[in-house]
Amino acid sequence: MIDLPGTTNVYKRLPKELFYKYLNDDSASKKIFIDEIRSIIWINTLSPETIAHPTGQNVTEIAIVEIILNRQAISSTILEIINREIDQYAVFLVRYEEWGQLWCCDHQMFNPQTGLFNCQNYHQTNWMSADDLSLKINGMNLDQIYENFFMQIAGKAFPVWSDKSQKKNDELIEKVEQAGKFEQLERLEATIKNLESQMGKEMQFGKQVKLATDLKTTREELQKIKRGMSTHIEIHQPEIVTTQEEKPEGVSAYFPNVYMKMRDNRRNRFDYSLI
Repeated sequence: MIDLPGTTNVYKRLPKELFYKYLNDDSASKKIFIDEIRSIIWINTLSPETIAHPTGQNVTEIAIVEIILNRQAISSTILEIINREIDQYAVFLVRYEEWGQLWCCDHQMFNPQTGLFNCQNYHQTNWMSADDLSLKINGMNLDQIYENFFMQIAGKAFPVWSDKSQKKNDELIEKVEQAGKFEQLERLEATIKNLESQMGKEMQFGKQVKLATDLKTTREELQKIKRGMSTHIEIHQPEIVTTQEEKPEGVSAYFPNVYMKMRDNRRNRFDYSLI
């Protein structure tokens, strides 16, 4: 018998129409969904607030969902559709008349590209009297509780959360982040080239000062992103010229059409005047 703490009770009926959006207007699949499923009820939620167990590295909540069938059969595709809407780790109590099964997934990996959980394989108990089905909470955190649910349902050891699986997931997230950073770098480089081009053409001193400030800020932003990236990125970066009062070539590099240089009588220093 499934006997979970009363603090976990939800008992929220989920209308079947809620899941039709995942059927891609496939009338045949929708008919199967309607024919197989009588009702869907979210009966329990296990979380740190409801059972006073902390989250794990992977599991933050566990949903217990009851599915009442019109016939004694269900496709794992239907469970996957329901799991997409719930969007968290779930155990399914599948019932037909007085018979029942428990279903769960061995791994549910978060996909940062879709924002959804993906199940690798579903496992289930044999059909038995619904009164004989049981789930016992056992574990120090929600990771361990879910693993123990799996072992109670599948009758075998849970596939341990391996460093390899976690590394693969981390690498996927990193690739998505890096792709965004590459796009940022390309935009910043294009902005730098545009600002340099504008500075070479601009005749007004005030506008050249504004362009020089924007150029400096953009270059600093580009350098900050490059430093934060884990891989070395070979991108051409124009050398920043330091403007010094005693070096007119530095000034002219920033303001080529605004200043002219003049030597003093001793020909050993420079004064600047506007054209």
